[in-house]
Parts: sequence; structure tokens; C-alpha cells
Amino acid sequence: YAMLSEAFVALLNTAPEPERRPSVWVDAAHGVGAPKLAALCTSLAESTSPSVVPAIVVANGVDEGELNCGCGAEHVQKARLPPKHFETPLAGFDRAASLDGDADRIVFHYWNKDAEWRLLDGDKISALIVSFVHDQLAQLALDPPLSFAAVQTAYANGAAATFVRGLGVPVAIAKTGVKFLHHVALDYDIAAYFEANGHGTLLFSDVATNALLAAKASAQAENNAAAALAASRLLWARQLVNQAVGDALSDLLLVEAILAMKQWSAADWDAMYSDLPSRQSKLPVADRTAITTTDTEERVLSPSSLQPALDELMGRFGGGRCFVRPSGTEDVVRVYAEAETQEAADELALLSAQATWKLAGGVGSMPLATTA
Repeated sequence: YAMLSEAFVALLNTAPEPERRPSVWVDAAHGVGAPKLAALCTSLAESTSPSVVPAIVVANGVDEGELNCGCGAEHVQKARLPPKHFETPLAGFDRAASLDGDADRIVFHYWNKDAEWRLLDGDKISALIVSFVHDQLAQLALDPPLSFAAVQTAYANGAAATFVRGLGVPVAIAKTGVKFLHHVALDYDIAAYFEANGHGTLLFSDVATNALLAAKASAQAENNAAAALAASRLLWARQLVNQAVGDALSDLLLVEAILAMKQWSAADWDAMYSDLPSRQSKLPVADRTAITTTDTEERVLSPSSLQPALDELMGRFGGGRCFVRPSGTEDVVRVYAEAETQEAADELALLSAQATWKLAGGVGSMPLATTA
């Protein structure tokens, strides 16, 4: 806790106008994150600069309900619903976060000025972190530069990838599953990887860490305050985030620190980009092993007739993108589709499911509606 607190407070103190930000409401999903977050809050209160630390209000604690029931990151992200006790705007809270039961995933959410509840999922968390790292690296202008990428799965919203690429940061696609994202992230000096469900982290290689330490020393020797600040921020971020696995508590603090440094509200963060409407569904098949895909799961290899059919369907819709992949646990095919409107995304998902039913051994009647 002392290590996290030190890094968090150090980052907060680099904000243009260090001051206490509005309180953040955290849904702990009735899980282990509640007592651990309470202990972290105690550590933060005992830090060298407690006056800049936002109050963290923990809700849905261990003895207050059933694990993940009506709350938690999975409920919020998959059901697209606010957790219990945050069903309506709460005075004094302009943002909230939800952990999952074992506190390795986190998503954020808020009520906007029009009383509309808004979700900030793993894609938005990744975009925020990527923009922060990008800005610091641009200020440093290292020569040679460090390699830096955002690692996503095919399920990441297309608008998120477009935003990241617009910064000049490459997007690497990994197979679904955080262990696959972590493996791909290791190919870069610095990499932010997140699944849409809020599981992820920011990795720094030893090469990156040593380069940042050297850059900080050089900038200080040359009285280059801006470069020294950028290097210090990245080094504090490395100390703050878990370098081994997704950790909701450290991710919570990193997001809070970045928002403070940018002087952003949740609404400012949300405005980085607008998600493309999407739809996920599943389709029973006789043999899921008959369907194979590329390593990134974005394209079907067999049956050979299916991918051309999906390509033709995507071409019918503005911003259309779809893919199908076999489930790892049951004889179903999972379908993902996105497009410029929700109606178009729903139609593309249904047509993709129907094409898969026809060409890949669908079971029962051809689907006439998408099935979650």
C-alpha cells in the first residue's frame, strides 16, 4: 500500500493545480476489493500530501450482499446497467467505478448533466492511459524512441482503435483472454493492454525503465523541467500499476491520477471518442471445432466459404465490422458486429449468425433474432 500511495500522491502533485478532486464512489461488488480498498484509503490518508487525495467512498462491501449480485464490473459492463445504490445520480459524485468480485477488473461510469448513465469500459480506460503515455513520450522525444503500443482483442470497439491510431500509436490485436494480451504486450518497450471488461494494465520493459531513468537524469542535468517531469510521471506510473497482471486498485489510482493531471471530469474523458454501436450474440453449432480462425480471431479460416460471406455482409453497412469465433467451452459460435447505428449493428449481427448457421453447421432453426 505504501508503494501505491507514494506513486499516486507523486502523480497528483504533478497536476497543473494540485488540489483535492471530487469524491469517487467505488462499487466493490461485495468482494475482496472492499477491505483491501479500505486499507489502501488508510494508507493514502497517511501519505505526505493527503490534502490532494480524493475521497474514495466504498460501497457494496463484503457483508452487505451476495457477491456480484446486481453490482460489480461484470454486471455493469455486460448488462450496461448502473450497480445497485448508484441507480440514480448521487450528490457529490461526478464519477464512479465498479470492481469485480476478486478486484482484478474495473470499469468506470457516471451520470451526465442530462441524467443519462454512461459507461467507461476497458476500451476507454486504455485510450485514457495511451493518451497519457503518448503525451509524456512526445515531451521526452527519446532518441532512439521506445516502442509503444495499445494491445486489444477483436472485441475492442472500432472507435477506440481509430482514436489510438489517430495519436500515431499502433494497435496490436491479440486472441481473446488477458493472458494472450499480456504475451503480445511483452513485444513492446511500453504497452497498455485492456479487454473491454476492464481487465488490463500498463507494462514497462526493463529497457524502457532504464531509458526513462537515464532521460530523467539527463533532463535534470540540463535544467529541462518539462522533460524531467515527463520522465518522472512515467516512472511513477510504472510504480503505480501492476506489472504482472490486471489489478483494479492500481488501475483505479492510475485513472484518477491521469484525470487530475489532465484536469478532466468523467464527461471530458468520455468525450475522447464515441463508441460505435455493437451487438454480441451466440449460435449453437454441431461441432465448434469445424470453425477455425486466424490467431487474432478476426477472420475465419474454415469453413472457407464463411469469411467471404462475412466480408460481403460487412460491405453493406457503414462502419460495418463483424467476426465469428468458436466458444472455448461450449458448442456455440460467438458473433460480434458493429456499425454506425444500433439498428445496423443488430442487423449485421443477425445476418452474420444466419450465414454461420448455413455454412458452419448450425443446429436447430435458422436464427431470426440475435441471442445474447
